[in-house]
Amino acid sequence: MNARIHSLSAAVVIAVLFLNIGCLRRADYVPIDKKSLKGSGKLYFVPLGIFPATTANDLASFYRNKYGLQAEILPNVPYSSTAIDPRRNQLIAERAIEMMKAANPELAKDPQVIMIGLTSRDMYIAKYDWQFSFSFRAEEKYAVVSSGRMTLPNGRQGVTQELIRTRLRKMVTKNIGMLYYHLPASNDPRSVLYRNVGGISELDYMGEEF
Repeated sequence: MNARIHSLSAAVVIAVLFLNIGCLRRADYVPIDKKSLKGSGKLYFVPLGIFPATTANDLASFYRNKYGLQAEILPNVPYSSTAIDPRRNQLIAERAIEMMKAANPELAKDPQVIMIGLTSRDMYIAKYDWQFSFSFRAEEKYAVVSSGRMTLPNGRQGVTQELIRTRLRKMVTKNIGMLYYHLPASNDPRSVLYRNVGGISELDYMGEEF
């Protein structure tokens, strides 16, 4: 009986410690003041395949209203014959970057241009052995964001269109932070710049602020 009580007490103590740690992590997170952000470059969103132009326009409006950024929407770029891995039925992230560059050669030559591709296809990065990726960056001026797995539930949480839009915004914001504002990745899981977003749980936990 005493052993059972001691075990229960230890479990309660551990649970309280984890709860306190979680509260501390939340309390320690202080977003960067928007007024201190210093960005550079010309931002373009590139819808890939049949990615909705309305969603790209909504993103542009969001960043214009929140940060005063002017993001131009480029025409949709169709998938090349080599961009989709037929075995995995996934978009290859590196090929997506090459597609954007090939479709916009003059912009690709401009060192000030930042292109962020937007795709609804599931995606993976060929150089890693990951099952999928929400995002990929290259050459410090290109990125591609996939909403392919942003429709998945997180435990019992219901998936709404607003939740999907929020998840997409987080990954786009992360890339804007790193490519346009030149901010480093963060170890804080509450920051939108969090470096270890391995799945839906991490994506939902992180906030939308730098």
